[in-house]
Amino acid sequence: MKVSKKLLLALSVSVIMILAISTSVSAASEKTGVVTGTVVNFRKEPDLSAKVLLKLQKGTKVTVIDSRGDWYHVVYNDAYGWMHSDWLDVSEKSIATGIVTGTVVNVRSRPTTSSEVIAKYRKNTKVEIFEKSGNWYRVSIGEDRYGWMSADWVKETVSRGSQADRTVADNKDGNADKAGDAQQTGDVPPGTEEPADGDAAQSEDKVDRQALVEYAKTLLGVKYVYGGETPKGFDCSGFVRYVFKHFGISLERTCRDQARGGKPVKKSELKPGDLVFFDTNDKNGKLNDISHVGIYIGDGKFIHASTDLHKKIAIESLSSSYYSKRYMCARDYISK
Repeated sequence: MKVSKKLLLALSVSVIMILAISTSVSAASEKTGVVTGTVVNFRKEPDLSAKVLLKLQKGTKVTVIDSRGDWYHVVYNDAYGWMHSDWLDVSEKSIATGIVTGTVVNVRSRPTTSSEVIAKYRKNTKVEIFEKSGNWYRVSIGEDRYGWMSADWVKETVSRGSQADRTVADNKDGNADKAGDAQQTGDVPPGTEEPADGDAAQSEDKVDRQALVEYAKTLLGVKYVYGGETPKGFDCSGFVRYVFKHFGISLERTCRDQARGGKPVKKSELKPGDLVFFDTNDKNGKLNDISHVGIYIGDGKFIHASTDLHKKIAIESLSSSYYSKRYMCARDYISK
């Protein structure tokens, strides 16, 4: 059977287009990782007992193509293997820095006003921008965690590279939304549009308490790791320190030292964002016996890096049979 030249040409073009699309999709999903350990094993399978193919020195760059649990599937000099996530930095590089201009602005799971709110940022908070899609910015809400903010409420202050170098360029269709969807809803909680007469500056708090609580909740489920202070694993004081650092407030490293700072707060006057301390070792109930800390979130509950059955970031009640007997004190680091 004869095949026309036109048909062969059409088939060839189709194959080339499919390959080009596949390549571009693959390239878009790849990230660069940098080895952080002194000498790190490059294994055949994502298992500590798997064969070691190579040993890579600190600072070596690899291409990350996939992940599985605590492991990254990587490529180095055309060799494919697996490396543990504890020894590889695959954080993205921001394309710009911005300042939040709305009073309290929602950060959403997707670039639509109907998607879930996963965090809130207060006016004048600095944000790192990693992507632009239409009238939305993809911003960091913590280590390896991202969300979307309406560009109407973020002022870009530092740009890195030309617009052509950025992940997704602005488009006219997205900018047209400014007069409609985003601005009418504001993508800001009701009643918190741009304040008149500098209302935001009159706040008695350094940061928005509810925004801090919502940010802490984005870390629910992260595993408990003794000595941990990153989203790969937290201990109790490392968790609260990480959350407060995100809002520009520095805390001491241990819960005992954290209990010595801030302003004392009566249990009956707790506000969201206050730190609550406990003596979980059942000692003498003195300041030096404090061994646990969490963040009060309202309604008699607190969020913390649980060391009991949960072994992860979880929410508990202050009135529970366990914590009510071990409550020690509270401190306010947020009030001016």
